[in-house]
Amino acid sequence: MYLWENMPFFLVIGSLIGAFIMAAFARWKKEWCPYLTIISIGFSFILSCLLVWRVAGGEIIYYYASGWSPPWGIEMMIDELGAMMLLLLTGSFLLIVIYSIKSIPKEIPPSVSGWYYSCCLLTLSAMMGMVATNDLFNLFVMVEVTGIGACGLVAAKGEKLSTEAALRYLLLSSIGAAFLLFAIGFIYQITGNLNMAYVAAELARIKEQYPVIIWTAISFITVGLGVKAALFPLHIWLPDAHSSAPSPSSAILSGLVVKVYIVSIMRLYFLVFGLDIFTGTYMRYLILIMASLAILMGSFFAFVQINLKRRLAYSTVAQIGYIFLGFGLGTVWGIAAAMLHIIIHAFMKVCLFLSAGAIYYQTGKKKVTEFTGLGYLMPVTMVAFTIASLSMIGIPLFGGFISKYGLALGSLEAGNPYFIALIVLSGLLNAAYYLPIIWQSFFVSGAKSKLQMDAVPFSMLLPIVLTAAGIIYMGVFPGEVLSFLGKAVTRFLL
Repeated sequence: MYLWENMPFFLVIGSLIGAFIMAAFARWKKEWCPYLTIISIGFSFILSCLLVWRVAGGEIIYYYASGWSPPWGIEMMIDELGAMMLLLLTGSFLLIVIYSIKSIPKEIPPSVSGWYYSCCLLTLSAMMGMVATNDLFNLFVMVEVTGIGACGLVAAKGEKLSTEAALRYLLLSSIGAAFLLFAIGFIYQITGNLNMAYVAAELARIKEQYPVIIWTAISFITVGLGVKAALFPLHIWLPDAHSSAPSPSSAILSGLVVKVYIVSIMRLYFLVFGLDIFTGTYMRYLILIMASLAILMGSFFAFVQINLKRRLAYSTVAQIGYIFLGFGLGTVWGIAAAMLHIIIHAFMKVCLFLSAGAIYYQTGKKKVTEFTGLGYLMPVTMVAFTIASLSMIGIPLFGGFISKYGLALGSLEAGNPYFIALIVLSGLLNAAYYLPIIWQSFFVSGAKSKLQMDAVPFSMLLPIVLTAAGIIYMGVFPGEVLSFLGKAVTRFLL
């Protein structure tokens, strides 16, 4: 019963304690670290499943740290979006760490492998805290811890490029965090509260009295969390960080880390400031402009990249644009499609980056011009890569089509049908830089055209196959997830 009542707390603190334990094992028994990390994340995954089950039954879960109720204490609140994100984070992390058992020894020095898993658990704990917290200052703390853990994941290789990318990420992340802290200070100045629910109630009452401060606060939040979410043109840290990091780190950063910042932005826009302030400050229109530029420019930059992971990294910039476009529309279908794309894109990018890591593991190849006949050498990996690529393009029966279709409906609902043309154009651009890889792998005869099985460990293939299966499931049976997220969408638009 104690565990049941304090489940949100144990979910976050369990991984945090695991991170400290892993730091000890890094010096003593570093070969145990990946397996202990799997046990820790498995515990979190079970708790996340239970939380989803409770929320699906109509319960919104609240937890007060040390029994101090708001506005004095720190409150955790898990609704439909929060529960789904916790399940996505823990489930994806579990697959990535299983993948890393064989992948990481080939990508990072043995001396830092234990510390790598400590950073994994630290990052996971902070991200779950960001998703679950209902307190603005606690959100800032979790944002900072997530940034520190993510920098460790980027720098793990110890090479010049990864170190430079981690330093650049740390500097820009710190600037973003400073903007967020200033925004929280402005909000506290005019509301006297840090609890999100109390702040929302106070802002609704005084929004006419402090228009400049409110506009400044929401602008600072957009810049601060926009840097961390890699919203164009605030994305400049992302390509280097994602492409120079180990493959499991790239999957974590692209598939998960940027998503928790986006979820935080959505919660602040709609649950704290409210739709009236979001629209009245013209922030909605700025988001639509930035999202449109992200979709186009991210796709153009991805098209010219030769390095596979760098191409995938710029593709992430474009996909983030889809999510911001969805909630920038401010309609039921737009927000629902944005939430759905957060989940589907996590499946797609985890699958793609893990596939890229498997290709490097078996062949040592990084450039897309070197993949001739790879579909015969690594059929399982390349079929999964193809599934994720077709989903990114938006082909029916794959998850990406559902979220893009939802965005099209949201555009019509908002009276902005020209965004449909943007979505179609972006799909064509995606096809321009994904289909040549597929064609070269399967339909251009290479030096070895005889079909073989992937020479990759099963622990690496399993996560790739499961994420590809998840993409197909979301493309064929999206109704359950959309229905689950429907109440969150309704709450956002109240």
